[in-house]
Amino acid sequence: MAVYGPGFLLGFLVFLGMQLLPPIMAECPLKLSGSNVTLAASLCSNNDDRGKCCRYINAFIAVSIAQYANSTSNLGVPSNLSDVCLHSISQTLELYGVPRNATAFCGFGTKIPVNYECKGRTTVTQMLRSPKFIDVMENCKVPLSEESTCKKCLNAGIVYLHHLLGTEDNITLSTCRDATFAALASQVDDASAIGIASCFFQVQGLNILPEPSPSSTPKASPSPLVASSPSQHSLGLPISEKHHSYHLTMVPGIGIAVTAVAVMMLLVLIVLIRRKSKELLESENIDKKSSKSFPSTPAMRKFQEGAPSMFRKFSYKEIKKATETFNTIIGRGGFGTVYKAHFSDGLVAAVKRMNKVSEQGEHEFCREIVLLARLHHRHLVSLRGFCSEKHERFLMYEYMANGSLKDHLHSPNRTPLTWRTRVQIAIDVANALAYLHFYCDPPLCHRDIKSSNILLDESFRAKVADFGLAHASKDGSICFEAVNTDIRGTPG
Repeated sequence: MAVYGPGFLLGFLVFLGMQLLPPIMAECPLKLSGSNVTLAASLCSNNDDRGKCCRYINAFIAVSIAQYANSTSNLGVPSNLSDVCLHSISQTLELYGVPRNATAFCGFGTKIPVNYECKGRTTVTQMLRSPKFIDVMENCKVPLSEESTCKKCLNAGIVYLHHLLGTEDNITLSTCRDATFAALASQVDDASAIGIASCFFQVQGLNILPEPSPSSTPKASPSPLVASSPSQHSLGLPISEKHHSYHLTMVPGIGIAVTAVAVMMLLVLIVLIRRKSKELLESENIDKKSSKSFPSTPAMRKFQEGAPSMFRKFSYKEIKKATETFNTIIGRGGFGTVYKAHFSDGLVAAVKRMNKVSEQGEHEFCREIVLLARLHHRHLVSLRGFCSEKHERFLMYEYMANGSLKDHLHSPNRTPLTWRTRVQIAIDVANALAYLHFYCDPPLCHRDIKSSNILLDESFRAKVADFGLAHASKDGSICFEAVNTDIRGTPG
């Protein structure tokens, strides 16, 4: 194991500090300049007006994002600035009298985000090019002060969102509505954007107010009428000017925080190095004793010497890396554990790791390779490869994205399968069994058909898996002779 010198650790700590400082010192590009926040503060202070309070806060954020989109074409700030903006805007709202519990009630940051994503669309161009958006633009031309024109605009927006989303949850619908507004408002001037916002969010009093003097002190107004008067302060100063002194006082604290994090990272690094060294040592000791884990059968010697050409032979290191050190468990069976594996060449497979020190598991391993080498059917899970290395036995199957039929029938969190899908699954399994019984030479009896051995791909096409207990007809007939009736496999 390599030993890291002081030079490397020092460079690592400097790099860590450079990565931590910019996000902390970064400023939010969203500006609430001209927003009549004091009006929202008066509403948010009254529990009976919480609904209006949330609409005002939503409108302020949406207008600022529209202004940002006008210059960048992005429907919100980059992800690395989201927390900065949420913190900065929350502080500003509190400064102008909006209670903290009001922003929490309105879902600021979740229901009211600082960046919009609507069905993968994150830019103005993507929204403008989406189907039926042209209808929204035609029906939402300013001015929208008349009730009839506003209603016409809202109806066009509802039709557009219904066509785009179908039946989606309320948060997705709300975000896409805000993205629609931001895309529209980014194409007009600030005054027109305020008019569109008043219609979209059904709020009044969002007019841009005069800039306050630097010496003034903002206070929450006692009523909406006072808040809308010219003497009251809108949020005229950019956020950056208010926080320069705050940033300067933060510098010593940031230095201490970076140092503490660096020390913690150093300790974690030392622990990881020691743990890795211990794992490598234990792995070497296990490998020396591994020859006794499985019996050396003639069939196993055959596979170790050379596999059927149609199957790929994987190494233990490949499988360990592809399964993230065997941490991607997707199932367990009578003869082993199944993992999801992502190989470096792009192959995604389900990897079954056979149980150790099991003579029956060794037999099933050889049987499945022999059988699947000659079975080819669209409703049978295909074998992609195998690994027979020292004390480990692995079988690599095609990955079935929708898991087993058992998961869909018995897991409470799963959406119930439709009757059409259930009937199709039954037909698929019947086709697989017909192939095994009538078209294989010799015919095969699966002997372990159960819901956990029926797997579903991304299209819910069913495939039969696990041939460890399969029995071949000795005389080639489809009437299977008497076989061992002992209970085998696992419940399913």
